[in-house]
Amino acid sequence: MRAAVCSCAILSISVEGEPGFLGACSCRACQKATGSVFSMSAYFPRSAVAAIAGEHRLYRRQSDGGRWLDFHFCPTCASTVFWYAEFDPDSIGIAVGNFTDPGFGPPQYAVWCEAQHPWVRFPEACRTFARHPDLRSQAPILVATTQS
Repeated sequence: MRAAVCSCAILSISVEGEPGFLGACSCRACQKATGSVFSMSAYFPRSAVAAIAGEHRLYRRQSDGGRWLDFHFCPTCASTVFWYAEFDPDSIGIAVGNFTDPGFGPPQYAVWCEAQHPWVRFPEACRTFARHPDLRSQAPILVATTQS
């Protein structure tokens, strides 16, 4: 079981198993939301969610690609902990930095690299995309990791 918590520990989410995939996003919206040069996400099947505890608020925005994302954040500290994305309706995204376990690997893919800062370098095995492709069609990065 893995747990992710907000900065003030009021909002938490627990998931079972390993993430289906790990991804980085360098779009301008993620840069603004995280205050960093890219976001790092772990995507789990929705069925892996064991519990969501604590008050949270919803912020819906459109991605740079025009699809919606529903971000759930703590109303006290404003940390975004998890989200649902139109591009992957069967998964839940969780901010890797909110997990209490730092044992996550590097991203398997990076999207919106056309907006990344020039000094950012992802590992050689990480698939990079200028924008956001249909990730489910990007075999083998997801096919092998999302099937049970």
